[in-house]
Amino acid sequence: MKVSTKVAVCMCPQWSLESPPLSLGMFNSTLLNCGFDSKIFDINLKTAKVCNVEEQQELWSATGHFLWTNTHSFNERIVPRFNKDWENFIEEISEYDIATFTTYFSNITVTDYISKKIFDINPNIHIFYGGPYCWSSRGDALYHRPWVKVLCDREGDNIIKELVMSYNLGNGYEKVKGIYIFDDQNQIKFTGDKYDVVDINNISIPDWGDLDLNEYAPFTYNKNPHIPLQGSRGCIAKCTFCAETRIYRYKTADILVKEIIELEKKYKINNFSFVDSLINGSMVQFKKLIETLSNLIENGTIKSLNMGGYARIHKDMDDKLMKKAAKAGFTWFSIGVESGTPKILEIIEKRQTREGIEQLWEACWRNGIRMDANWITGYPKENTIDWLVSLYFLYKNKKFIQNVPAGQYPAGMHMGAPLDAYRSVFNISDNMSIFNDWVTNNLKSNFINRFYRLKLTHLFLKTWKIFFSGFRDVGKSIKYINFHDKKSVFNLDEFKDWKTGYNGTFWTNHDNFKKHKIFYKVKDENYNVPYLEFANIPEDDEYDSSVNIVDTIKMTVRNEIRSWCWLIYQLSGPFDIEVEFDENYSELNIDGARLVSNFKFISTLDGNYNLFIKTKLKVDDTARQTIYIQNGGEEYENFDISFEDNFKDSGNMNDRYDNENYFQKKYGIPNYIDTMNTEKYKLNLKRTKLTGKY
Repeated sequence: MKVSTKVAVCMCPQWSLESPPLSLGMFNSTLLNCGFDSKIFDINLKTAKVCNVEEQQELWSATGHFLWTNTHSFNERIVPRFNKDWENFIEEISEYDIATFTTYFSNITVTDYISKKIFDINPNIHIFYGGPYCWSSRGDALYHRPWVKVLCDREGDNIIKELVMSYNLGNGYEKVKGIYIFDDQNQIKFTGDKYDVVDINNISIPDWGDLDLNEYAPFTYNKNPHIPLQGSRGCIAKCTFCAETRIYRYKTADILVKEIIELEKKYKINNFSFVDSLINGSMVQFKKLIETLSNLIENGTIKSLNMGGYARIHKDMDDKLMKKAAKAGFTWFSIGVESGTPKILEIIEKRQTREGIEQLWEACWRNGIRMDANWITGYPKENTIDWLVSLYFLYKNKKFIQNVPAGQYPAGMHMGAPLDAYRSVFNISDNMSIFNDWVTNNLKSNFINRFYRLKLTHLFLKTWKIFFSGFRDVGKSIKYINFHDKKSVFNLDEFKDWKTGYNGTFWTNHDNFKKHKIFYKVKDENYNVPYLEFANIPEDDEYDSSVNIVDTIKMTVRNEIRSWCWLIYQLSGPFDIEVEFDENYSELNIDGARLVSNFKFISTLDGNYNLFIKTKLKVDDTARQTIYIQNGGEEYENFDISFEDNFKDSGNMNDRYDNENYFQKKYGIPNYIDTMNTEKYKLNLKRTKLTGKY
């Protein structure tokens, strides 16, 4: 039996730099309380510290993880840049008995690189993997990692103690429940479910050891160090895209307040960020937390606080409560808005309305609280009209929007989440895929058009000077843009010169509102117009085998452009624009696939327009290996979806139907009516095996 087991608790890049990782502080605290020799290695932070500001902004931006996870960029850029800087960590950690690594999709490549180097130096070290990457990959992650001794896809609070104690006693890990190991025949073995649910009221307060928390300050929005808090685990919601467990547990307000006071006293830091999926899952405890903190601040027991976290739309999240929340120290909330389309909100099972979203947006705005509106583009069953309705919702509420985390991927599908478990409900194909990504049975939603839609969503936000996270350099794709109405907000010097990266959203600035109230008026929208006939025709969920597969994909990209130009025209008036996107799909680690698309839209004051689209998708032999298509009973692997499209369109934006009911008589229920039908799309799916986990 070892006298004192030495444990290295590690986090590799790329991960957030805004606060010390909570997992490291929690594991370190647990191990120290058990008498083990534990040390934190935040390799993520230390790697960023050797970079200049420009490198930090690029590699740790919202889209920076592409460079860490793409095989080519990792081998050709990341390793040569940081290999020397990692050598000292590798040498020091190799002298430990155990090294634990928290894994995410964004850091798994670096984690594999560093942990394998450590193992090569010391084959006797025991390497443990845990974290979200392990939850999604489960035991399969061990197949390609023989140097990893233990993989855990459960809550690790108690498991880490059992593992280190077992190591200390020399007993092996077979009796530790809830982990994956290699058996005597070198086969992957699951040790069995661990049924005791962690009572998070009893877990120890995080301890970050000798980490200097002030080193994280330069990477925060207010340049002050932040301490992460965890007030709950799981989620009460049932969002169909999410892999989060639906087993919700929370700390009582009293315990949370005690933890805040103790951490503030120990670290002399009053900035806190909740890492919960949902801080207001229990509105009773959330209200009590707000009430208690505001009273303690008022009577001088604690200093003023600066806090925020992920929250949910609720009828009680109104102006009155937000006023108290601001007094208690809440300065921001991150809300899963996801969409502004009633149909899509029902398909997501958000259990929230547009009116509820707008209530919280305005309540936060009135009380100086930033409300981040997390956004999803390209959800299953989201058609062109659904997308336009969502973008219009952002436009309509621009006065209250301070930030839209708009994503770096279009809607994705986690293995085991409801979208995956109930594919037929969402018209997702069971076996077809393009670039290893899901497609609908009719192929009208595929990664190519969804990613294009995502880029155009970002371009919409950029054009309207709404601050967002995602592809912030998307504006560089605009070759020129000109708005013909000289009195338009787009032609104001203040608007053209407004830098959202420094000043935030143009519309939330009170001075801008006072000076330019007329531009804050919201224009009505009418989707029942001849231009949008292509987008309003009800779709069949099944693929039309009479249409060429490549032509179907080509049309989906073309229609994204056509609809985007229409919306900008309706909201801004006549304009000219040329945009060029050049995508090599490194985001999916797809080699050999490239889309180059150029479109020009020209319009006049009387409504006449011309639209020119040139798009070329080139898919080589390597990329074709990620494509599997079915058509008329035939199966095609390595299918070539390369195409060139030269499209021209002209007409008048002011055209209207002579009979407002023309479209309905011709096609039935058009999409602009269908998108508002909440009863039709209401879901109540059972939790899956994954979301039933703890």
